[in-house]
Amino acid sequence: MFRRLFRRIPTGFGSAGIRKQRIAGAILIVGSWAGQRGVELDEDGISVRAFDCIYRPFVNERLLSNVGEPRARAVSDAFSREVTVQGEVTGATGLMAADVGVEITVANDVDTFGDGTGSLLLDEVTESQERAGWRSINMRLSSDPGVIAA
Repeated sequence: MFRRLFRRIPTGFGSAGIRKQRIAGAILIVGSWAGQRGVELDEDGISVRAFDCIYRPFVNERLLSNVGEPRARAVSDAFSREVTVQGEVTGATGLMAADVGVEITVANDVDTFGDGTGSLLLDEVTESQERAGWRSINMRLSSDPGVIAA
């Protein structure tokens, strides 16, 4: 019984769980890998949960032959973008101050592909509130290379 009262508490990663990792609060990468975990940067006004940016040419049409088979394509020379940002509301600035027809600036990457020209404009935003959850938003933005907000 005496041994049971004063037994040593395990601190390793083995069958004792991940207590040491919980204390350290870090993830170690062993080997050669330069990936990214999580969302790169904070967004103003929300605690960002997810950030997506879709790049696509606005024009992407197949030009058909006389028998209906693709012969060529007509493709825009720059990317349009569709951005989706989700997160919990933390204030009234930044993304929470977005308005229709006004260029919106995001902190995360929207120019990984292409040159990033064109103003990001608000398409829609869904605000969610629930009994046992945090107030959150799901915001969709888009841009086209030739459209610049004045």
